[in-house]
Amino acid sequence: MKNNIRKQSGLAFLAVMLFTANIALAQTASPSTTSTTTTTTSDGTVSQFGPGTIVVKSTTSAAPVTYSSSKTTTYVDENGNPVSVETIKTGVPVVVYYEKTGNSYVANKVVVKKIITTTTPNAAVMIAPPPSTPPTADGIVDDTNSDGISIRTATSDGRIHYKVHEATAYVDESGNPVSRKMLKQGMPVTIYYERDGDDLRATRVVVKNSASIQQTTIQETTVPR
Repeated sequence: MKNNIRKQSGLAFLAVMLFTANIALAQTASPSTTSTTTTTTSDGTVSQFGPGTIVVKSTTSAAPVTYSSSKTTTYVDENGNPVSVETIKTGVPVVVYYEKTGNSYVANKVVVKKIITTTTPNAAVMIAPPPSTPPTADGIVDDTNSDGISIRTATSDGRIHYKVHEATAYVDESGNPVSRKMLKQGMPVTIYYERDGDDLRATRVVVKNSASIQQTTIQETTVPR
């Protein structure tokens, strides 16, 4: 009788242990699939810059770090104002906002900082002027094609044509990237541009809220001549 009781107790204990082990195994075999993308920043100076790539000598790393860039990567000064990609040169201090994808670092925003230089410990600090903000033009889209964008402004008699290229960025008023396909005739935009001989090259196109079409006055910061 006692032997039977002992055997039954042993079987019950073994069953409990097996049940507990199965629960633990099931939890281990079903990891969470939730993933998050974190944007990280890095301070340093530019050591190399070219199409699709920016190499930065970080203040916290012995070796330069390579970041990939695209037409959605934005370039701004410390106040958040857009700057031309031509200001990104060797030795320029920057802050890179990036995301890690696998073993790659993808830059989504580059902040160009002021250049501060000193010659001796007792010398006065010389602060270089901030990068110039490219000229802009506000207007209404008149036509778009593979070559560029034509707009009409409040002060122009005809339409003004801006050439586009692979580095031209298209964003909304909050700075979020948008598709170029959103550009339609009659849509209000702000175009950041630079001169290339007799041509006007668009570096950034800000697509405004469609409700702005109802405004009767178009404010223009700079009118191309």
